[in-house]
Amino acid sequence: MKKLISVILALVVVFSAALPCLAMSISKGVDSLRTLWSRDNGPMVNGHDIDYSYYSPVANGKSANKKYPLVVIMAGALEGLVEGFELTANALASWTADEYQSRFHNGAAFLLIGRAPEEEEYYWDSSVITPAFMAAIDDFAKKNPCVDKKRVYTVGWCLGGIGSLNLMTMYPDYFAAGMIMTPSREITPGEAKIIKDKPIWLMGCKRDTYVSYLNVMLRSWYNLKKETNHPENIRYTVYDRAPGVTLADTFPFINNHDVWTNVAYDMDSDNKEYKGEKTIDGNGNEIDSPTAIAWLNSFTLDKNADTSGKLPSPFYKFFKETLKNEERVFIIKVILRFLDTFGYIDLY
Repeated sequence: MKKLISVILALVVVFSAALPCLAMSISKGVDSLRTLWSRDNGPMVNGHDIDYSYYSPVANGKSANKKYPLVVIMAGALEGLVEGFELTANALASWTADEYQSRFHNGAAFLLIGRAPEEEEYYWDSSVITPAFMAAIDDFAKKNPCVDKKRVYTVGWCLGGIGSLNLMTMYPDYFAAGMIMTPSREITPGEAKIIKDKPIWLMGCKRDTYVSYLNVMLRSWYNLKKETNHPENIRYTVYDRAPGVTLADTFPFINNHDVWTNVAYDMDSDNKEYKGEKTIDGNGNEIDSPTAIAWLNSFTLDKNADTSGKLPSPFYKFFKETLKNEERVFIIKVILRFLDTFGYIDLY
C-alpha cells in the first residue's frame, strides 16, 4: 500500500504543473505563514538522519528570555517524499499565526514538522527511524535554549499517528502529551501500558475508508482506557463524517480521513464536511467545545510518573519491519509444523 501511494504521488509530481496540497484546500493565509519557517537536519543515528521544517518564535520577534512549548508534528504517507513537502502538504503551519501562537504557554510555541525518508521506503510507522528522529528533536532543543523541555508535545496523523505513538512509547520521559489522529494501526495493549501515565488524545472518523473504525479506532480507545492511570487526561474524538484526502487538490484519494485540518484551526474549522463531532474523556464524560492547544497547554512533563519505555527488540524489528509478509507467514508455518511434529500442538 505504501509503495503504491508513493508511486501515485511521484506520477502526480511529474505530470502536474503544481502540487499545492495533499489534503483539502488550505485557506486563512497558511501559504504566507510558511515563509516564516526554516529547514534543518538531525544527526545520523543507525544510518538514518531526519530533516525537518521548523518555526521559531524567538527568530520571529518573541522574547529570548522566556521558555516556549515545542510541538513535534508528523504527517501521513506521501508528505515525506519531497523535502519541504511535509510543511506545504497540510495546514498545521496555521499554528504559526499570532491568533494561535498567543494561545500557547507564554504566548508562543516552537513547531517542528519532521520528514519521513519515504524515498528510502521508510514511513513514520517504522520504529527503525524513530531513534534518528528523536535525535533530531533533541538536537533542535539544544540549538534553541528557549524550548521548554517540560512542555514538548507530539502530534501525528495516519502513519504519523503511529510515529507519535512510537516516540511516546520509546521515549516517554521526553513528551508531556500526545495527539494521535487516524492511526494506521491499532494501539496495542502493550503500548497502552507503556503510556499509561501519558495524556493522549485519539481522533478518528466512523466512515474513514483507510483506517478501520471498528478494528483500529475502537480497539485503540479500549486499550487506552483499560491501561491508563489517569482517565480524566485521555480523550477520544470521533466524527460521523470528515473531509476526504485529495491528490493535487483535485483527485479524490481517501474518504472521511482528514481530521487533522480541524486540529490545525484549533477544532474550529469552517469546513462544513465535519459532521457529528463528539469528544469524551476516559470516564465517558463528554467534553464541550474541545480545543487542541488549550488541552496541550494543560500538561507538563511529570518526572514522577512511570517512564519505563522500551525500544522494540531486534527480533521485533527484524520480524515486523525487515521481513516481507510472505516470509513471515512461511516462518510461522515452519514453527507450527515443528510444534505439531513434537506433540506440543495438534494441527488438524
